[in-house]
Amino acid sequence: MFGFLIGASLLTGTLLVVVHPVLKWILYRIGKIPGKVAAGNIRQNLGRTAVAVAAFMVALSMSVGLGEMIGSFRQSLVWWMGTQLRGEIYIGKIGEAEVPEDFYEEVTRIPGIGGADPYRNVQVLFRDTPIYVASVDASVVQRFTRFGWLAGGNENWEPVKSGGVIISESFSRRFGVRSGDTITLQGATGPKELKVGAIFYDYTTEHGLVMMDRPTFLAIFGDHTINSLAIFIDPQNPGRAELIQEVRRRAQDRGLPVQTQAQMHDSILKVFDNTFAVTRSMRALAIVVAFFGIAGALLTLFMERRRDFGIYRSLGFSTGQIATMTLLEGIGMGVISYLFSVVVGTLLAVLLIKVINLRSFNWTIFFYPALAPYVWTALTALVASVGAAAYPIWKVCRTYPQMQIREE
Repeated sequence: MFGFLIGASLLTGTLLVVVHPVLKWILYRIGKIPGKVAAGNIRQNLGRTAVAVAAFMVALSMSVGLGEMIGSFRQSLVWWMGTQLRGEIYIGKIGEAEVPEDFYEEVTRIPGIGGADPYRNVQVLFRDTPIYVASVDASVVQRFTRFGWLAGGNENWEPVKSGGVIISESFSRRFGVRSGDTITLQGATGPKELKVGAIFYDYTTEHGLVMMDRPTFLAIFGDHTINSLAIFIDPQNPGRAELIQEVRRRAQDRGLPVQTQAQMHDSILKVFDNTFAVTRSMRALAIVVAFFGIAGALLTLFMERRRDFGIYRSLGFSTGQIATMTLLEGIGMGVISYLFSVVVGTLLAVLLIKVINLRSFNWTIFFYPALAPYVWTALTALVASVGAAAYPIWKVCRTYPQMQIREE
């Protein structure tokens, strides 16, 4: 990715020469003669403008690329929650509380309950590497959820109900295990060989997840602990709301935390958003640094061309026209930077999603193109360009025409 950004930056000067005729036409339509001169100044001072445009382009590309990556990851997470976390309510929280086994049995006896999934998650060693093993009620999960499978559909639960396992995509990529392979887990009474029935998309852990039916889990580990309980109710059940209230009341009587499906999803997304808050700050910091790059380039060009301003004034340019010329130089550089960043940022997003994340976390993020990162980046480029030109414009307006002409 570093090489890609360096290559894109080194092409900036050539691209400025290529787009110069179009830029000159656009700026002339906006500012007439000052606009045309502004386009010429950008083209004739590539030693400074190309570096500033490259810096701004990289910053804007990072904004686009990271924005698309974060948005795609978030949408992938929303999709994943819609496939796996489909319970009406969830009782208990992993790491915070345990659900008594007798409460699980009590809930399953409530008339009208479609199913209850007792979830247990433990960390074990596989090939001397930490992974996670989870137990579920395969029959209930098969009926009420729609896991995202790399191949096949919910028929993949049939081998699980017979003592097999399914594995997460991250586990498959990390250890090179495929469907049909056999893995060995160290149980309470010794090693146990288990056949892999299928692979599913999962974002709970990058270390890898092996999922099995609860009877299989009990036979291997002898662990009856339940971390959380997902309650499923048939959508056609007319007493659905009453059943949810009844389960909630019984859980609260035992002091067990209860979350609805919406609350569970919101809490996961809140963790996600907090995790990427630092990344958003990095995007803002990159924009600030590039802003000073544009401002420095414009100010340097202003200082180098102070005598040129005297010529412009003697040729009949007003202070307003010179200020317009300076403003259009900043806007022109910002627009070019943004247009370059649209292409570079999109390719950067593809690299982040299809290469970097896959190699870093061993899971697939689906690309969900969104307009928002491009819109916000465009507004940022415009504001930064105008802001960068503000000080040079102020210097132009404060310099007396007689001084400029006399110096020349």
